[in-house]
Amino acid sequence: IESGIELLARLNKKPSLRGLEDALFFEGPRGTDIIEISGVQSSGKTLLLSQMLAKCILPNYREIKGCNASAILINTDHHFQISKLVELMSNIVNAATDTASFTATDVAVDVEFDKRAVIKNSLRNLHVVDCYDSEQFAVTLRTLDDIFVDNAKIALVAIDSITAYYWQDCEDNVITIDAYAKNLLRLVRTHTARFNVATVYTKLYKNIDNKGKKLTTDNANYRIQLCKACNSKNFTCTLETTQIVRKIHYSILSDGIKWKMDEK
Repeated sequence: IESGIELLARLNKKPSLRGLEDALFFEGPRGTDIIEISGVQSSGKTLLLSQMLAKCILPNYREIKGCNASAILINTDHHFQISKLVELMSNIVNAATDTASFTATDVAVDVEFDKRAVIKNSLRNLHVVDCYDSEQFAVTLRTLDDIFVDNAKIALVAIDSITAYYWQDCEDNVITIDAYAKNLLRLVRTHTARFNVATVYTKLYKNIDNKGKKLTTDNANYRIQLCKACNSKNFTCTLETTQIVRKIHYSILSDGIKWKMDEK
């Protein structure tokens, strides 16, 4: 028997997230996919998540190649900066408009006005929920259905980070970070699966949790591990799915993460 909410979710077609991050996802991510981003401090976890949000909420026209979708950010670590998101969006829009040449001054002014309007309108696609303790975080996860019903364009839930309250919740219980995150993901999936919404989250990295473990679809469809070499500006991303494991070098620049696809 299908509930009214499930019927509404099925009939409302979601915007596609194809092109969200071509270096990482082949024709995806698809609806209900779960993406894990882990890494040590200053490896670019929140930056990568912000970059995905920027591409998610930007429109798909004039070479911008956004997804024209809505997203919800559950902000628990409070490392996310809206100013950085706007900067990333501006860089994407500027790169798109640089493909055309403008000679007349009045045309250039109109283009600048359009850029600001595009960014302002796109920011309306992002709903930010700030959480300051474990209880508030849990309530937010349990009421995701209400948020999805209010906005049928939501195609992505971003959580930064899912392990923010690990020590608070597990003070008297012995549970690994991986198991803790898995329990929360199970709750998230009960809502996102019904509404065909993808999930991306950052996670505290502990090597012992994932060592020797095979990726399973009940945990995440994509596992992205970001690593910074000691005393170096070199970064390496290990991308793992149920089918492949591959490494991609990247750099962190003022305009975001840049993938070096030609390097092995």
